[in-house]
Amino acid sequence: MTTNNNLTVHKQTVLASRLAFALWANKNNKQQVLRQLQQQEVNIDEIAGERVPLAIVTEEIQAAARLSQEPQLGLKILDLIDIRITSLYQAVQQALQGIGRQNIHLPAAMLLRLIVRYFHILSEVVELELQYQQDSLVVLFTPRNPDNHSYHQIEGAVYGLIKLVRELNQTEPEAIYFAHVPDSIDSDLYQQCLKLTPEFNSRTTRLVYRAEKQTAQNTLPVLLNPLINLHDKNFPRMDYAQRCELLLQAILGFVEPNRETIASILNLSISTLQRRLKESGTNFNDVLLKVRKQMVQEYLKNPQLTAEQLAFLLGYKAKSQFLKAFRQWFGQTPQEYRQLQN
Repeated sequence: MTTNNNLTVHKQTVLASRLAFALWANKNNKQQVLRQLQQQEVNIDEIAGERVPLAIVTEEIQAAARLSQEPQLGLKILDLIDIRITSLYQAVQQALQGIGRQNIHLPAAMLLRLIVRYFHILSEVVELELQYQQDSLVVLFTPRNPDNHSYHQIEGAVYGLIKLVRELNQTEPEAIYFAHVPDSIDSDLYQQCLKLTPEFNSRTTRLVYRAEKQTAQNTLPVLLNPLINLHDKNFPRMDYAQRCELLLQAILGFVEPNRETIASILNLSISTLQRRLKESGTNFNDVLLKVRKQMVQEYLKNPQLTAEQLAFLLGYKAKSQFLKAFRQWFGQTPQEYRQLQN
């Protein structure tokens, strides 16, 4: 069994889950199970920093599922957690306040982009990827420790993201797919929590949301500083090149991707940003180029995305700018690139 010991979970997530389990146990006459688990719990106050190793959390959840014999434990615990008290919800809500004050429509893609890019603040149990399809936005959930995780954690992560989107944008997924098959299936519970009955034993675990038509637009008034501050508090060792990459992945297509924007979000002067990136062995243009090339290679897996849509998603103002840049990168057109990859 392989385990990545560098993966972590926010202490707030651990405490909220423990409290929710205690509430569930007391409600369902499982006090003996609760006492057994509490005797085994690691004192997270003795762990330095904001994070708890994922291996500890996984072991705790597996023990809770085994002792309680509850096949939908992940859903039931998440159902008892008020997602609005989490630091990620509060940071995203603050980031989007400008959109609400100006009565601007919040694109579902923008919200999902932010949540997907920063969900690891809550937990690194899964890696998330947002895929654009013709009529839908697909969020893929991949266990970061495929040999050492519980399906209760996967269901909890999926439900957690659904609750975040539900609270922030009153939007529900159109379809839910799980790669696992639970020990038993309580269809009424899935309907109650997820508003849908998932399809199990699927090729991947994923959520499907309705996609809006991608159109060019002015920069959205998004204030990312709360998210950046929260992320830096949780992952202080990330260098400025990595911070810029994460930011650009979140804002491309919705916020102007230039030095001024990134420096402002990071609360730095442009000259300080340039100096920090130089210390990381790079510069802003190279970071932007790297992110755009990585993202377009993912987008091109969807044959239905047009050149206009690709240009928008990568933060170009015109299709001609994107096509010129793409030919410089790969020496061919997007259509030719797609044909060679098939």
